[in-house]
Amino acid sequence: MKWLLSFLIFTGSLATVLAQKKNVDYVTLSKTELAGEVSAGAKVTVKLHFKIEKGYHTQSNKPSEEYFIPTVLKLEHVAGIKAGEVKYPDGKTEKVSGLDKPLSVYDEVFVVSVPLAISAQAQLPVTVMGTLNYQACQGATCYPPKKLKFEFKLEK
Repeated sequence: MKWLLSFLIFTGSLATVLAQKKNVDYVTLSKTELAGEVSAGAKVTVKLHFKIEKGYHTQSNKPSEEYFIPTVLKLEHVAGIKAGEVKYPDGKTEKVSGLDKPLSVYDEVFVVSVPLAISAQAQLPVTVMGTLNYQACQGATCYPPKKLKFEFKLEK
């Protein structure tokens, strides 16, 4: 009976910990930088600085194995704004205990750049919304994939 009670308390505690982890944003947008002058007809580059919670990593945009979930940024379509090819940083090679091959990961901070073409007819200011899809891992333990929604403003 004591064993059953101990087991139920343990599984209840584990469920609470797992439920808490589910709501954690392991990655946050810490800063947005714009290179170039924002105006109708201009071209600018947005640099999105992401911060990863200490002790965690995500797979890079080009993971070391095809079955790993890559970190991918997507911007929503906005009238008058055309996004170019997203530029990701190279991943950092990391050896993880329990895995045979090193991983290609982002940890601590990483910056993603996106060139933007603003049409001559664009109505400024405009808010651009996006999503960063990623899977946070701690060592060889990975958590369910997450979507970080973010936005930034293009204004003169």
